[in-house]
Amino acid sequence: MKFVMPGGTGQVGTVLKRALSAAGHDVVVLSRHPAEPGEAHWDGETLGPWAAEIDGCDVVVNLAGRSVNCRYTPANLRQMMDSRVHSARVVGEAIAAAARPPRV
Repeated sequence: MKFVMPGGTGQVGTVLKRALSAAGHDVVVLSRHPAEPGEAHWDGETLGPWAAEIDGCDVVVNLAGRSVNCRYTPANLRQMMDSRVHSARVVGEAIAAAARPPRV
């Protein structure tokens, strides 16, 4: 199966990617700073070439969002919320535009 994981470079995504890859699945991580094979660039806010990874994949696991490891100031809380809302919105747009949307 092909998994696409927006924001999959964090702690949870790293462990999940390792487990899925070890089980023989194809895993693509969407990252603002792709550094490894199997990672594609995205900004978490706008549609781009990364959306082609979602078209025809089997599963999308959205792990995107600003780290919660910070002081909970009003500005940081707003960034945490916005990063999750914007990324979920654009992932939804990519799924809606896919000729072959993921099953899950």
